[in-house]
Amino acid sequence: MSSEFSPWATAIVEHLPDAIFIVDDKFRIEWANKAARQFAPNGDGLTGKRFYRDIFRDVTLLKPDYFPLTIARDQGRPARSILRTPDSRVFDLYAVRMEAGAEGKKRILVVLKEITSNYRPLERLRAIHEAGRRLVDIAPGELIKLTAEERKQLLKNRVLAYLEGVLQFNVFEIRLIDFQTNKLVPFISEGMSAEAAARELTPAFEGQGITGYVAKTGVSYLCEDTRNDSLYLQGTANSRSSLTVPLVRYSANMEPVVIGTVNIESPVPRAFTHDDRLFLEIFCRDLVTALNMLELIEVEQTEATLGVIEKLHRALAIPVNELVSKIVATEASLNPDSEGLRQSLREIGKIALELKDIVHAIGRQLPPTESSPLFANKRILVVDGDESVLQDAHEHLPRWGCVVETATTGKAGLQMAVMAESEGGYDAILSAYRLPDMTGLEFFQELKEHLKGHDIPFVMLVPIGRYLSDHQQVKARQLGAKCLVGKYLPPEGQEKGGHLALDPLKSSLTKLFAGQARAPASTAPSGC
Repeated sequence: MSSEFSPWATAIVEHLPDAIFIVDDKFRIEWANKAARQFAPNGDGLTGKRFYRDIFRDVTLLKPDYFPLTIARDQGRPARSILRTPDSRVFDLYAVRMEAGAEGKKRILVVLKEITSNYRPLERLRAIHEAGRRLVDIAPGELIKLTAEERKQLLKNRVLAYLEGVLQFNVFEIRLIDFQTNKLVPFISEGMSAEAAARELTPAFEGQGITGYVAKTGVSYLCEDTRNDSLYLQGTANSRSSLTVPLVRYSANMEPVVIGTVNIESPVPRAFTHDDRLFLEIFCRDLVTALNMLELIEVEQTEATLGVIEKLHRALAIPVNELVSKIVATEASLNPDSEGLRQSLREIGKIALELKDIVHAIGRQLPPTESSPLFANKRILVVDGDESVLQDAHEHLPRWGCVVETATTGKAGLQMAVMAESEGGYDAILSAYRLPDMTGLEFFQELKEHLKGHDIPFVMLVPIGRYLSDHQQVKARQLGAKCLVGKYLPPEGQEKGGHLALDPLKSSLTKLFAGQARAPASTAPSGC
């Protein structure tokens, strides 16, 4: 049987698509099939030539075995390596030691199987993963030294290098969504026309180009011919195809949120394949991770700075307000002839308040944490004899965007309200149900006496969980109080240690300020 089929076996091996060599123990070629003979230099024969020195002189051997022929010859086990030629062709190389012939000579069977079409995408994929890893591979010590803008510039430089070097894209644009304006703001632009780079875009199904469409849908878009695509807006004068991929992050409940787009252009029609789309999508995931990291660092630093500013503000706020209260009380006790002294006291009080406002102004320059435009720079007076409540006011209301002043007695609060009228007055006046020198209702009544003709934005802080037999809150409503808001009482047996009920207070102030914005002169209760 063996002799019958040996001619066919030789013919089969001769015509196999894989290159097959038989080499001796000195790696000299003794036989090669037709596919192997393509490697013969200048069409010469292969017999007698050395495998590496004469045929594969400049190749690169990659893992797993870096010396496959030597391993097969000396260890007798099959060996495998990846062989890359100077012209970038890639082969799987298998080497197996053959049984020794009658003369006892060692021979090695070497098989080369071309894997270029499969290997290049995998190699590119590995390079993309490595590039993505390096996007966020920034040493903590290095990050601390950089400003927010310098960190962004570092990321831009790396993205630029990887898109050009790894993905081999030369004309591209990355835009990020500004969620306040809903505009796609340019982050990186390379090779795009000045007109395209300056173009204003928003996420939309139509009228905003492919970039706007991808930002709206969150789905990648492959434009094979720009001349036949109605969505396409010109990126360069000679662009004929494009590839656009969304940048997607996931919310806390795992909902996808598009935060931007990456757009690639080419002067060649149908220049991009679905592999290109896949590779770019993978890179974009790493880019989103890098953007998230920079954003988290910026938020963390902002929070830390805000924390210091808030502590400083709280430390200054109550002493400054006590000073102002004393100034007001002293001014009230002066006789009518002491106008010069009265004016000096007012100037001292103004400087004291400005001291506190300087710290607050620094905080307002940082990105807001809980503020909304409705609360921005609203001036609020809080009158309460409980220092814990005043500390709550100074800690939380500035976070909402308010400017807070406090008084510990009704008399001081009245004087501050009168003084503030010349500067436009307070946007809200909060008073405890009971003050050290009067009731909250009496305070409101005196406010109406002193500020005749003014719509007073009065809010009464009512104890939570206590029956009020004198029904001050009802009478305050009848007098025109805008809101009644609960206040937590101090621990049993203590006069101080209460707290503001923050959520109800914020909700009530939101309704009050919204009503002021709609009808500034209205005197009707807001219903909050």
